[in-house]
Amino acid sequence: MPSMVEPLPSNVSLRAPELSDAPALFALINANRDALRPWMPWEPLTRSEADSRAFLESAAVGRQIGKAYTWLVLRDGALAGVCDLHAIDDLNRHAFVGYWLDRRQVGQGVMQAALRLLLAEAFGPLGLHRVAIDAAADNHRSCAVAERLGFRYEGVLREYLLLQGRYCDARQYSLLAQEWKQ
Repeated sequence: MPSMVEPLPSNVSLRAPELSDAPALFALINANRDALRPWMPWEPLTRSEADSRAFLESAAVGRQIGKAYTWLVLRDGALAGVCDLHAIDDLNRHAFVGYWLDRRQVGQGVMQAALRLLLAEAFGPLGLHRVAIDAAADNHRSCAVAERLGFRYEGVLREYLLLQGRYCDARQYSLLAQEWKQ
């Protein structure tokens, strides 16, 4: 009898970004603008390699002070997207997860595999107790990623996100360390 669960790709990895990744990151953003624009408020602000470099510099500072960890999502060693832990609260041991993926990789389990790696770091070496995902309510693919990973739906955050000049609702999901299954 065939399995009802699709296996996750094993050729997905994460690595901390370097400043030298700015050209490739900017090229990937440019190739995905139409897919990113509805959901990512930073998309219109990223207009040059210098903007991508500034993001990578900020990510390096976040990692250095332990408030955010950004990873490049790689598939077969090639850049496929970005994921992160941000707004890390050291006292309460929680953080938020963000992610985006090259449209050519969508629907293949790539982000699910990447976030499994991220969660292993979050609940392992980083010692977090809770991670949350706030996804635009209309971003069904992002919500599905959270649900497939076992995040629990907590509710709607009304008019929480400002996207393309209008406020929209977000669905919040969370996962606790004791709920995490590797």
